[in-house]
Amino acid sequence: MLDLLFNITDWLRTTFLLDFAFWITETPLSLFMVENFWNVPLAQVVHIVSIAAAFASLLMLTLRVHGKAGMSLPVSDVASRYMPWIWWGLLGIVISGLLMITAEPIRNMVNSVFWIKMGILVVTVLITLGFQRSVRGKALAGGAAYVPSGSTKATGLLLVVLWLLIMLAGRWIAYVPV
Repeated sequence: MLDLLFNITDWLRTTFLLDFAFWITETPLSLFMVENFWNVPLAQVVHIVSIAAAFASLLMLTLRVHGKAGMSLPVSDVASRYMPWIWWGLLGIVISGLLMITAEPIRNMVNSVFWIKMGILVVTVLITLGFQRSVRGKALAGGAAYVPSGSTKATGLLLVVLWLLIMLAGRWIAYVPV
């Protein structure tokens, strides 16, 4: 596995991404991020808090779908409460992530784990869109008596696992040699 990741990183160095990363280091935003001591730690804090908000909200919705929490509320109410937190959290993740990329573009752009994380993130966002539509649509149609199907429950669990993989990859990025 580690050889595969190293080979991917080696290949990434031969693509336009390395030149693009060097170009980013010269942009005013990159210079601003690097030259001001608190910028990167602040971006990291926003990133971590945003991940926590999105993941905790997804977890609460998934627990409700599985009948393990919030049983006094209809699924539609729980979805209405937590889905905005997921999307606002994702916005915070994207903005802070872009700031962190501009601070250290070379470490990120030619890092195989970074691109694996981005792939998982895209898949997670697409599945979350479908999950949201499914839960809201079926919950509104079924009213308070709505009981989530097995596929809805499985999708919720899949999303929890995907978020855990995203968090694992995010931590792993710092330790992959580039």
